[in-house]
Amino acid sequence: MTTTTIIPYDKALPEVPCRTPYTRPDQYLEKLGAGDYAVRQGRRPSDMFLVNKLRAAVDTWRDEGYQGASEDVSKRLMRFWFDEDHLLKDGSVFRYWWAQRESLETLIYLAEVRGFQDLEAAIAEFGEIPKHGMLDMLFHIETDMDGNRRLRRYVSEVQKDATQDLPEKNLLRYAFKMATGSGKTVVMAMAIVWSYFNARFSPFPPRVGGDRGGAEREKGAGVGEGRAFADNFLIVAPNVIVFERLKKDFASNKIFHDLPLIPPEWQAQWDIKVILRGESAQPAPRGNLFLVNIQQIYESREDDWTPSHALDAILGRPPKQDLAAYQPSMLERIKSLPNLMVLNDEAHHVHDDELEWNKTLLALHDNLKRKAGDGLTLWLDFSATPKTQVGTYYPWIIVDYPLAQAIEDQIVKAPLIVHQVDKQDPQKVTKDTVVQEYHDWIVVALDRWKAHTRIYKTVGQKPVLFIMTERTAYAEAIAEHIRKHTRLRRKEVLVIHTDAQGRIRERAKSKQARQKLDELRAAARDVDKPDNDVKIIVSVMMLKEGWDVRNVSVVLGLRPFTAKAGILPEQAVGRGLRLMQGISPDRRQTLEVIGTDAFEDFVRELEQEGVGIDTVGTPPPAPVWIYPVQEKLAYDIAIPLTKPKYRHEYTNLGQLDPLSLVPIYKTDVLAEEMAIEIEMTFATTGTTVHQTIITPERPLMSQEFLADITNAVAKPIGLTGQFAQLYAIVKRYVQHRCFGVEVDLESEAIKRRLRDPMLQEGIATFLRRRIARLTTQEREIEFENLDFKLSQTKSFTWRRQHVECRRTLFNLVATFNDLETRFAHFLDDASDIERFASLASSGEASATRFKVDYLKTTGAIGFYHPDFVAVQKTQDGAVNWIVETKGREYENVQHKDESIEDWCEKISAQTGRTWRYLKVPQAVFDRQEWTSFGKLAQAILEPEPERLMFTEG
Repeated sequence: MTTTTIIPYDKALPEVPCRTPYTRPDQYLEKLGAGDYAVRQGRRPSDMFLVNKLRAAVDTWRDEGYQGASEDVSKRLMRFWFDEDHLLKDGSVFRYWWAQRESLETLIYLAEVRGFQDLEAAIAEFGEIPKHGMLDMLFHIETDMDGNRRLRRYVSEVQKDATQDLPEKNLLRYAFKMATGSGKTVVMAMAIVWSYFNARFSPFPPRVGGDRGGAEREKGAGVGEGRAFADNFLIVAPNVIVFERLKKDFASNKIFHDLPLIPPEWQAQWDIKVILRGESAQPAPRGNLFLVNIQQIYESREDDWTPSHALDAILGRPPKQDLAAYQPSMLERIKSLPNLMVLNDEAHHVHDDELEWNKTLLALHDNLKRKAGDGLTLWLDFSATPKTQVGTYYPWIIVDYPLAQAIEDQIVKAPLIVHQVDKQDPQKVTKDTVVQEYHDWIVVALDRWKAHTRIYKTVGQKPVLFIMTERTAYAEAIAEHIRKHTRLRRKEVLVIHTDAQGRIRERAKSKQARQKLDELRAAARDVDKPDNDVKIIVSVMMLKEGWDVRNVSVVLGLRPFTAKAGILPEQAVGRGLRLMQGISPDRRQTLEVIGTDAFEDFVRELEQEGVGIDTVGTPPPAPVWIYPVQEKLAYDIAIPLTKPKYRHEYTNLGQLDPLSLVPIYKTDVLAEEMAIEIEMTFATTGTTVHQTIITPERPLMSQEFLADITNAVAKPIGLTGQFAQLYAIVKRYVQHRCFGVEVDLESEAIKRRLRDPMLQEGIATFLRRRIARLTTQEREIEFENLDFKLSQTKSFTWRRQHVECRRTLFNLVATFNDLETRFAHFLDDASDIERFASLASSGEASATRFKVDYLKTTGAIGFYHPDFVAVQKTQDGAVNWIVETKGREYENVQHKDESIEDWCEKISAQTGRTWRYLKVPQAVFDRQEWTSFGKLAQAILEPEPERLMFTEG
């Protein structure tokens, strides 16, 4: 079974069958040559020094129930994170990816369970001894006369012995090699939560071995009781672009509120103070999170003071003058913390400032050693390519989630080379001839981009074409040519001048020039936003890391790429690999790479990491859409939608005083004039299908925009039946507190400003967070929509099997496998089935919105999405059936059965309509050719004769 791409191709892309990013990989693709692939059993081996043995140890530890981890904190967190399905505020189900899970498990295993004090102990136990021919390539650690330690080992990426620097003794530095788009920021947040609550509840890790004794502790030097956990954190970004991306997640603790990172019972104890680059706030006594770019730290570092005479040497550094006006630098505030964990984002820099970078962080480590004796609690590096200056991977990498695995897991786009130009690469190019020489490549790229635009428009997305040129003059010429020969406006084709490393070139001297540069940065950074005009970007180089836009789907390379240039393939195409948001996971997204032969050869170097690059030709027919059909409304089925009974409940709304809340906008925002941007999305999936900007022809009534904000607050959190009370809260807040001053809601200027949906959503988001008071107790069934009908289902795409049937509302019946396909045919032909429908469950969600929550074996909350709903005619009237087909039984099946049976019983009692549940084992279904649903149900349920509810005919 293969996954269908959203952009159609005439050949299926290579993939691991039924692979999901939520489970441990047990198969992988191997390229055999000439476009042929094989699916290999087992997990793709890692070339990283520590990873293979460490993976095996963590797998065993996980299977044995996380023995040795703190019961009250670490085990609770891992069970909450990884055993439960989480429902987000927008109604979508959230689960952590395997890469994120394995990262935290590995960190907890090493830092807490094993209690390593130094990297040398981990190397001794988990370091891999590869074979080179018939020889074992041994490794050893050596120390120079200055005390610097180095690891000598065989390094596979350079295929020779190499010497690598190691962190100083007792400085625990671990690296996470995680592909672009695999959720490194979430892992950083998880590590912070783990350390913070351990520091709060149990400041020291458990003793290694615990009740098992101390034998394990003696396996190597550096294994012991462990050091204290940190409740202060420093996240370091390499530049302003990365800082701005991280700021979106961590400012005001946003990521900790938006994602299920903190168990409900601990949310009131989460008290982290976030201090951002440029802010002068002083740290709290405990619980601080500093987020800065590295330059702000080392640029604020004062030069080492040298005494000028003997008296200075005795008295020390002179005191600061004017202490009342003195503001401590960012570095001084960080150095004042009693403990610290450093999280180093995009930790793969090989530029001139790297020595300054390391020197600054080591200074923080030395400062803590002088104060507390232990230094940094942990130093964690996160990067897709954590390499040293000589191109070798860090020997302290503990997690390896390569790009090849991310592509197989379909959490990034699948890179494809589009080769349609039968022409030799140009030999000589000038500014005057660049368009002529590269004309065919430009035509192909524009044609593919237009094809992407047509298809992605149906799901409300705007694909972007990125063109890389050799010189800035070429970029200007190509951009002007595209504007002249298309209908695109100047601001829709953006030219960005960068330096050799992809950084936006700093040429701004005057205030006006700096403002223009900031506008350019914003235009490039916000390409994904629906109101951004940019459709094509032309530049000398892909923008530097941190430019993590998602909508690039076509890349055109018009420059020579060689190893001499020092550009990695993942740097050339990596910025375009992130998935567009709002696209159904049933549709695989691709990144089409077009260019000269030299560029194609360069991109194929990605295959060294196991990434399969396919070459594609002309596209086949358009993808399959499934939707209700008006002419088949006779087969519509009403199916009540209920709220989760084990989910959270919002209470105490009346206790919220809107006048006690803080303003979220400054007064000057009221002066901005913006048109209304509307967005149409599928209700069930949130997929954007249309965007436009309009100006209302009539002034809005204040009640209208206040009602819009009220609904935007209530709908995502399921707050129903309290509109009037909530409306009053919204009105008082907007009128008296939102902007820091009282506003006249009937003023035409205010009404024009408040019609802006972005501003409304900002207010609604703020109020939703303040209103939410979550509990986890069981409650009685409540209806989300008592009268929901399948005819209200929005159109959706389906990548798996589908069949055409008569007695269903939909144009096609979505099925997951052969058993479901055969069962759909049976329902269509059964003598006693009036109508039926697939609930279109893909395991993670249902296109028809129907789901029932249940408690897993572990006590975690999960969501169950059955296969079919059917209406059976009987002597006693219509019977509504929820049907599940089963080929194999998995864990939690019993709990799902009990939950749906309870749902049917209670819904029957409350609605007066009969609802029943039937699980159809494949063995029973295949036993014979069934002519009626009733006979099949009788064979499965074996009810008493008086309870039979079927008739033939």
